[in-house]
Amino acid sequence: MIGMMYLVLIAMLALNVSSEILNGFKLVDDSLHTSTLSINEQNDRLYREFNAMYAQNPQKVGEWLDKANKVRKEADYLFDYIHKFKIELLKLADKDKADTLYARKINRRENLSVAANYALREGHGKELKEKIEHYRDFMISLADKNLGKNEIFSNIFNTENINNKSWEIATFENMPVSAVITILTKYQNDVRNSESKMIQFLKERTDEGDARVNKFDAFVVAESNYVMEGQEYRAKILLAAVDTTKAPNVFINGNKLAGNNYVVTPNRSGEYSYSGYIELPNSMGQLQRFNFTSKYNVGKPAAIISNDDLNILYRGFDNNISISAPGIPTDNLRINVNGGTATPKGSGKYIIKPTANSVEVSVIGNIGGRQINMGSNTYRVRQLPDPKPYAIYKDNNGNIRSVFDGSVHGPTFVAGNPTVTAGYGEDALVQANFTVKSFAIRIGRRTYNSNGPKFSQEQIDIINNLPSGTTLVIQRIMAVGPDGVQRNLSAVAIEIL
Repeated sequence: MIGMMYLVLIAMLALNVSSEILNGFKLVDDSLHTSTLSINEQNDRLYREFNAMYAQNPQKVGEWLDKANKVRKEADYLFDYIHKFKIELLKLADKDKADTLYARKINRRENLSVAANYALREGHGKELKEKIEHYRDFMISLADKNLGKNEIFSNIFNTENINNKSWEIATFENMPVSAVITILTKYQNDVRNSESKMIQFLKERTDEGDARVNKFDAFVVAESNYVMEGQEYRAKILLAAVDTTKAPNVFINGNKLAGNNYVVTPNRSGEYSYSGYIELPNSMGQLQRFNFTSKYNVGKPAAIISNDDLNILYRGFDNNISISAPGIPTDNLRINVNGGTATPKGSGKYIIKPTANSVEVSVIGNIGGRQINMGSNTYRVRQLPDPKPYAIYKDNNGNIRSVFDGSVHGPTFVAGNPTVTAGYGEDALVQANFTVKSFAIRIGRRTYNSNGPKFSQEQIDIINNLPSGTTLVIQRIMAVGPDGVQRNLSAVAIEIL
């Protein structure tokens, strides 16, 4: 409501400066002062709550309280600066009768020159604008990319041109003292209001990173819900959204755990269950209790099948497979392969070669003389991916150099017995050998061929005579991998130096 009255009065100023309009500004100014007092009380309460939170948990709240204190300092500085600005205006307008304490009583409220002289001619309006912009940018930086907060601060403290006029001229030129005082009071109100929003925002961020829930629940996180006979069962008893700076107390069957790890060793197969509760003090220091129950199964060993290279198998390639089962020696395990062949390598490792579009691998365990199917897995079969081609040569020191793209010294390159090869690189999950059968080099519009991985003599002679800066393109690279598939690989561009 105050904001609407303020906008209406500003608009009416363009029509005339009547006593009714000036009285209206006085009413808005009084309302803004009342609103600011209310916001000040709210801000004091927020600061008290912030300090109380810090007393409870300095480690968690300290960073945010420091930022809140910086906000208070910046807000107080701008608020006080605007108040002094108002007093200087009134001293120029009312002379020795000026209200230099509260800056609320105005005698020559209709004066149109004082604000322009002080703000525009003496340059204090530009100084005020810069301080408002500094405060706005400071608040936006604290908002930390919070789009909602950034938009609010940008709009409230907008100092861009208005109707092709600078902010200073639009705010102070031909404006009666009463209107300017009200505008400045509005900025003071905005400072306290933005301070309140930022303190609340920082206060909420003290819990940032915690789970956002509307209730607390106890959880049991087990390393595994399925264990073998004679093995340990391990689980962590946790409280959802737990504060890591406050360790809860965990009780099982009335006994307090040393930490939150529950360890027990079952001696038979079947289902096990247990229950307990977690105690945690709330913000008032009162203990809260959260009950939990959990269960786990103990069973016979189960097989683990893993592909040492990838989760797929490649056609025409030696795919490495490892098998194991907890509690069972690898000598007592074997595999059945449907859709491929298996060659044992020892210690539970096999080489699988697919013969179909999918391969099913089953693990059979010898347990007490009984052949038990421990589990199976189905793999998709894919063609080996194309390798990346590159050139290699020996430098003047006899070191092998690789050129994927980039530049190379021409004489050194041709003197180093250059060849073209292809591979996946050291960091690839799978490695395979590829043989380059042929390639061509292109210089400008002409191409020169080689029937193998080595550069032909014709190619060497051409490269030897190339001027520095010429681009050499190695193209039509035909390579064959272990799967027997011939591939036309991508080109390699090299600058000859």
